[in-house]
Amino acid sequence: MDRRDFFRLSLAASAAATLASCTPEPNDVGQPPITSQPPTSSRPTPAGARKGVGLAVGKKYGIQQLDALDVNWFYTWGASYPAARPTQDFVPMIWGKESVRQNAVAEVQYELELTRAAELLGFNEPDHPEQADMKVSSAIKYWPELEASGLRLGSPAPVQALGDWLKEFMDEASSKDLRVDFITMHSYPSPDSESFLNSVQELYDRYEKPIWITEYAVADWKASEKSPTRYTEKEIMAFMSETAAGLRQMPFVERFAWKTRAEGDPIMGASALFRKDGSLSPTGELYKSL
Repeated sequence: MDRRDFFRLSLAASAAATLASCTPEPNDVGQPPITSQPPTSSRPTPAGARKGVGLAVGKKYGIQQLDALDVNWFYTWGASYPAARPTQDFVPMIWGKESVRQNAVAEVQYELELTRAAELLGFNEPDHPEQADMKVSSAIKYWPELEASGLRLGSPAPVQALGDWLKEFMDEASSKDLRVDFITMHSYPSPDSESFLNSVQELYDRYEKPIWITEYAVADWKASEKSPTRYTEKEIMAFMSETAAGLRQMPFVERFAWKTRAEGDPIMGASALFRKDGSLSPTGELYKSL
């Protein structure tokens, strides 16, 4: 889809959608007993890319926050299915090499009867020293264990989706005939919808595989406590509306997930989906409506 055509679309259909009110309980409450019944989602599958979220359910956030966003799917950056048994589709992740060493793939397989998971996410930001922190050679070494899960397999998600790390990994995977079924992408840009959507298109053009945007939000990386983000709530919400609409126009984008931080975070500001009491922020209300 030509970016100019996209920006001729009226934003009224997305940004002016009626926002449903929601006041979930603040943070976690007691977890229900474990049941052997698989989850069943009541939300219909939308046309185009499916809306989701990365959320540490059972830790910082409770099932109420997940339900409030009205998403189709979620992940927790981990392999374990939350004890709260959410109704949304769960996508497990093998976070890094230590997860593999601790038999996380076997855990994913053991829980399949319960989760009915069909996809598995690969390593989280392996090019970041404070995240998975893996050399390409190490990721390639462990990749066959992820393949053995039998699930559709998403690529590692580096900090720079269009950078050298992923290109080297994909080249090595291809040379060794390793399976990568879709590409995962993280992005924390300025509120420039056209530039963001162009980067998604460029990623697809490079690898010609389906795309999942597993973390994205507006961020000001020059911000600090003394000088918080320069981007306004209005700019961030417009970006959210425009990009959700644009991603759903791209036939190769399968899923996307907005990334939240704490309310008042100096870098991401109004990108936060929740207030401090656990209720939806204005940005969260908009995400729910999309």
